[in-house]
This record gives sequence, structure tokens and C-alpha cells, in this order.
Amino acid sequence: MEVARMLWELLINPNVTYVLLIAGLWFVVLAWIVPGTGVAESIAVVLLALALIGLVRLPINGAGLLLIALAMGLFVAEFHVQSHGAMALGGAAALAVGSLLLFRPEPEAVRLSRWLVAATTLSTLAFALFALSMGVKAQKLAVRTGMEHLIGARGYAATDLKPEGAVQVSSELWTAVADEPIKAGQEVVVVGLEGLRLRVARDGLQGNGNQ
Repeated sequence: MEVARMLWELLINPNVTYVLLIAGLWFVVLAWIVPGTGVAESIAVVLLALALIGLVRLPINGAGLLLIALAMGLFVAEFHVQSHGAMALGGAAALAVGSLLLFRPEPEAVRLSRWLVAATTLSTLAFALFALSMGVKAQKLAVRTGMEHLIGARGYAATDLKPEGAVQVSSELWTAVADEPIKAGQEVVVVGLEGLRLRVARDGLQGNGNQ
């Protein structure tokens, strides 16, 4: 009984509730970004269930909770949109403000450690930017590896390339760039890759250089 009482008091501690909530939401974010394993989902359910024990017992401010949820949404959006950190910074700001507003001021105020809020916000931002950079690198590597077979493939310009446009190669439409203007309908050959774009030349030019 003593152990159960101590565990109960621990779970309704605002700082512990806050940490469980943020950790649980982060595993929700990870489950969204890397779906299918089931591990992140399971951990998120356990952490959020434990956080819920404290949330139903403490004077929660709905606005603070919504801001924290918004912050996590911005972190997810940053990963997908890749706004060069702008959304991640917005998420960090929303997380900080939401954390400070999470508990309503009561006659016997429930206080959340400002140091814990600062440490959580900064570590969350750092983790978000790190995960974003790793995800972008992995995504580009996977895409690039899958596109290597296109070098040397032939197709035709779907639009005018001036110098950028669209080409039809291997039954798919790609964004492409060329060193010289190419009119729609002209045959092209893929000579290189530039990130997610193809670099193409008019078919028959490579190797001659002056045609």
C-alpha cells in the first residue's frame, strides 16, 4: 500500500505529469514519421496513459494543452514540409508558452519548474532539428539511389525547358533542367542527377559537344 501511495503521489506530481505528457507526444510524432513498427505507438500509449492520471487530477488549462499539441503538429509539419527550421522554431515557441500555461493558477498553485520547461523546450527543438536533418539525408539518399538507373535513359520533353521544365522518362514525369533550351516534344537523354531533378541534354549531343 505504501508503494502504491508513493507511486500515486509521483504520478500526480505536475513535473512528472508534464514529462510523461511531452514524452508520450513525442512518441506519437515518431509513430507518425516512422509508421509501421508498433514500438513507438505502444510506448506512446503507455506514457500518455500515465500522464492522463496526473492530467485528470491537476488543474489543467485547455489553452496550454492545445498549444502543446500545436507544437507537436508543427514539428511533424517541419519534417514533411522542410521549411528550413521555421516551423520547428514556431513549434518550440508554442511548446514553451503552452508549457507555462499548462496548469491553471489556483489558490494553492500547482507550479511547474521553469528550468524543466526550458530544458524540455530546448532539447525538443534540438531533437526535432536533428531528426529532421537525418530524415532529409536518408530521404535524399534513398531517392538518389533509386534514381541512379535513370542516367542514360531516354525520353522526351513534356514542356519547354528554359532551362527547367518537365520530361517524360521511363513512363514517369520528372522535373528536369538542361544546359540549353529544349522545346516540348524533343527527345532527351538523362545525363545526371541534381537532388530530386534530372539533368538532361538533347538526345545525340553528349559526346559530341558541338552539335
